[in-house]
Amino acid sequence: MIRYARQMQKFCKAAGVFDVAVIGGGSGGLAFALEGAKLGLKIAVFDYVTPSSQGSIWGLGGTCVNVGCIPKKLMHQSALLKENNEGSTPYGWTPSEQEQVNWDILVENVQNHIKGLNYGYKGSLQKSGILYLNELATFKDNHTLLYGKLDDFKSKDANKLRELKFKYCVISTGGRPTKLQSIEKHAITSDDIFSQQKPPGKTLVVGGGYIALECAGMLKGLGYDVTLMTRGKYLREFDQDVVKMILEHYQKYLRVNIVPESLPFHSEQKDDKILVKWRSTVNSQEDGGVFDTVLMAIGRQANTQMLNLDKVGVKVNPNNNKIIANCNGEAERTEVDNIFAIGDVLNGIPELTPVASKSGQLLAKRIQLLIKGSYSKQEYENTKLEYNDYPTTVFTPLEYSFVGLSEEQAKQKFGEHDIEIYHSKFVPLEEQLCDKLDENYELLQRKVYVKAICHVSDNNKVVGLHYLGPNAGEVMQGFAVAVKLGMKLSDLQRTVGIHPTNAEEFVLLKVTKSSGADFEKHGC
Repeated sequence: MIRYARQMQKFCKAAGVFDVAVIGGGSGGLAFALEGAKLGLKIAVFDYVTPSSQGSIWGLGGTCVNVGCIPKKLMHQSALLKENNEGSTPYGWTPSEQEQVNWDILVENVQNHIKGLNYGYKGSLQKSGILYLNELATFKDNHTLLYGKLDDFKSKDANKLRELKFKYCVISTGGRPTKLQSIEKHAITSDDIFSQQKPPGKTLVVGGGYIALECAGMLKGLGYDVTLMTRGKYLREFDQDVVKMILEHYQKYLRVNIVPESLPFHSEQKDDKILVKWRSTVNSQEDGGVFDTVLMAIGRQANTQMLNLDKVGVKVNPNNNKIIANCNGEAERTEVDNIFAIGDVLNGIPELTPVASKSGQLLAKRIQLLIKGSYSKQEYENTKLEYNDYPTTVFTPLEYSFVGLSEEQAKQKFGEHDIEIYHSKFVPLEEQLCDKLDENYELLQRKVYVKAICHVSDNNKVVGLHYLGPNAGEVMQGFAVAVKLGMKLSDLQRTVGIHPTNAEEFVLLKVTKSSGADFEKHGC
């Protein structure tokens, strides 16, 4: 590894001006670099992880690979295995009585998998002839980067910093979790939870976004006592019919303790525990509890503070540090013509790994055209990503996936009287042998909910499709193609379903929300 680093330094000195310098080796930056290398661009990639407040650091691959999608999905799968095991009795199996996951084994295997991905990315960059530098980079001017280790920048010794020249620069530094000052000293974030050396135990999760709900559901599924709290609405930008069902599932089925509309104002160490006090945002009533772990998931800030952006004229949103772009009709182009931004670091863009990856691949083609210098307008336009009708999944224990608009967004865009909603709720076949009872001896069954939102005056074009249930991402990926192609309700209704599946219900939708008719389905 040392020899490789020396080779790279020699290569950097001999390479002269790079076509593109990429700052950030996450999903977007890597996708750009690997695509750009295929197109013949000379590329350098900088990736440096500043330690979290708990000292957590990680390798190449960004948030998704190291502290996001990948470890989250693996731990989510562990929780699902436990849930399926508990429900195996009616199917003729004797379930295990293990109440909590073996945290040490889970973390070790997850982290080993991530290290393998880190190593694979390094190998891919090397094979593609891309210069990879595990260094912190900042702008000297709009064609020069200064780079070195964090300590080199802190020392303010200019001789310790090196320079790299570029024609174009792509910023893809992503974001880091926002801190809540009142509990920051005693809390961790999603940067830390997937590599914690000790089991989390009784956990307070503070936040109302998808990261908070995913972490809370995952930890509860792994066998830990979980309290969930936020100051206002949960998943406030998502379809609220579905959000209500998710919260009902958390409370009734999973027994997650949900504290309504509250925010912590104090924390302190009590031996090996953490005392947290919180206050209602509605009536200022105070309460508190003692926990083993406190997890902050109240949002994310763009990782741009050390880039020296003001020096080159790149503007940022002061509220979230995100880069303001969308110049000359290009969502990724900043006001500085040769500097672009992609992924979570970009203001107003969905914080989704596939969005960053796709925009990175397309931007590589666009910059290759710019360097080439001769291209048609249509050829250039084809390299722009459409930031609409993208699918996504929230990996709560009962998964939620959708593409397009929520009901609230559709009403705002088209008017309440120009949309129609078709929906259905049912117990999936796999759950119908369930023998789990609540304290009132009622069956505790997970229910699937599907919803199609149609724009009436546009021939009932489907503008939003929502699914709450098992394997949500797998279900929605195919439907996302149809929605992207302009699917109408009639297209859904003339499609033959696959029986018996949950996704089949989309092609059987008949009950409208406006009719007020019972949308809960009984029977096959």
